[in-house]
Amino acid sequence: MADPGITPLERAPSLGELALLQRAKALGFPLAPTWAVALEEEFYRLNNLPERIARLFSGVFGVRVDEERLLWAAEEAKRAIRESYLLPERAEAFLEALKGRGPFVVRALGREGLLAATPQEALFTLKRLWAEAFQVEAVLDRYPELLPPFTPYLVQEAGEVEEDPFLSLELLQALGEKVVAFAHRGLLVRVEWEHGG
Repeated sequence: MADPGITPLERAPSLGELALLQRAKALGFPLAPTWAVALEEEFYRLNNLPERIARLFSGVFGVRVDEERLLWAAEEAKRAIRESYLLPERAEAFLEALKGRGPFVVRALGREGLLAATPQEALFTLKRLWAEAFQVEAVLDRYPELLPPFTPYLVQEAGEVEEDPFLSLELLQALGEKVVAFAHRGLLVRVEWEHGG
């Protein structure tokens, strides 16, 4: 398959935090093994989720927000995502790329992540994060858009991360950008900066 949807950091698109992590790696900073996952748009399309979600939210936003219907629609949208499936070959490629590794941090760009012990759990966690895009607050924040922006998610071989002020200072000197670095056992995992994810 030409595009398995899961790409090592070196071959991932250079955008936002991904670009910062790529620059840090090129400068010799030790990074946790990182993959960019770009499967969400295809997942939505193949499961007819844009149309299904549009129907769920029909009548929610009018002259005023129908709060009761909004709560119901948000829960149903999350359920639709959790109950939908990736293409089997995409799931297999995901599991194969991470085989024999773990634990993982699974997260959106510029955000904290959720821990997953195994590749299979990382796949479930990815779908859980996609579903979180339909928390009521998230829906209201991006309205009038119903669907989240389809940006890559990161799967990183790491456990709990902590802010590392020394690494932050070293990155400031190397990148010329004020950042906050988070690491796991000395390996860079996440970079927060003023431009977000």
